[in-house]
Formats: sequence, structure tokens, C-alpha cells
Amino acid sequence: MSHTPSNAITADSKINRAATSARALAALAGSCFMEERLTYRGLENTLFSHDGIHDSQTHLAAPTYFYQQLKQEIALSDRTGEMFSLIRVIFNRSNSESRSEEPKIGAADILYFSEALKDLTRKQDCVARVGVNECVILVRARARNVEVLISRLLHSHKLTVENTLEISCATVEFAPGEKALAILNRLDAMSLSTR
Repeated sequence: MSHTPSNAITADSKINRAATSARALAALAGSCFMEERLTYRGLENTLFSHDGIHDSQTHLAAPTYFYQQLKQEIALSDRTGEMFSLIRVIFNRSNSESRSEEPKIGAADILYFSEALKDLTRKQDCVARVGVNECVILVRARARNVEVLISRLLHSHKLTVENTLEISCATVEFAPGEKALAILNRLDAMSLSTR
């Protein structure tokens, strides 16, 4: 009786891998519109890249994965009436010194910030990096309950990377019947709170 090692590449594993790749490509194709909207588009930037599921640098959720989670949360909310909120978090270099040029966000800033953000949020919250210096958090709670989290984010010494980053936040609560693009547009239109 021949025994195949569990890590051996078999015909079945090749088929499963091909099916998984096909599903991933289909999901990416379906979310390309949001990819254009959410992803940093400018000069070539090595500080922001992802594989469709995770951000390559921080391992937070990628824009495409976040959008899939948002659509699932909307469908769940429509069925159950359970509400959720989105929090937009933007971080920039503090302008403690007057400089003529805009201070740049570095790779270390992004890593420290993302690790602190993971520590301040719950495991069930979907935390996505949607730009070089922008994250969105999907929280299963009403906006009034999210205010506590926003206060924690704005006043966290760890999140500001020893006060070298300035944190700004905005939040919106899902409105029944609202589509993903509509709630994201409302979130973009909200004024940001800064500590």
C-alpha cells in the first residue's frame, strides 16, 4: 500500500488550488470598481500594495477584501436588522516643526500605526488599509457606541507613534437599504475629528 505524504502535490491539490485561484480572480474582477475608488492612485508607491486579501506591508485587510466584507455585512444587516458602523482613520506626520515641504509617512510609521490599530480594535472588527495613510474599520455597533472607540483611537499615545503622527477619524452608521458605495461616499463626506 503506497502512502502519499500530506504535503505532496497531487492532482486533487492542483485542482483545488486552481479552483481557489479562479474564485480569487473572480472576486477581484467583481471588485475592480471599488479597487479604483479605494486604492491610493498616484505616482508609483511601494508603500501600498496587496494580494487582494491582505495588505502586503501591514497584513491588515486589503481594499478588495474589505469591500467583500462590507457587502456581506450589508446583506446580514438587511436580513437581521443588526446595525454596523464604519470608521475612517487617517494618519499624517505631525507638523511640530515648520517645514516648507509636507513631511512624509515612512514604512516604520505605517507598521507601528497598524500594529497599534490592531491592538485597539476587536478581532471581529474588519480593519482595512485602503490607502498609504488611510484605514477603514467595519464595526458591528451603532455610531453612538463607536464614539468610545473613536475617543480611544484619538487619545492613544501608542497609535500616534510617540506623538509623531496626527490621527483624524470620522464615522457613519449604516442606513437600512443603503448600498456599499453610498455608505462609503457618506464616510468620505464626513468631517474628520482630530485630537
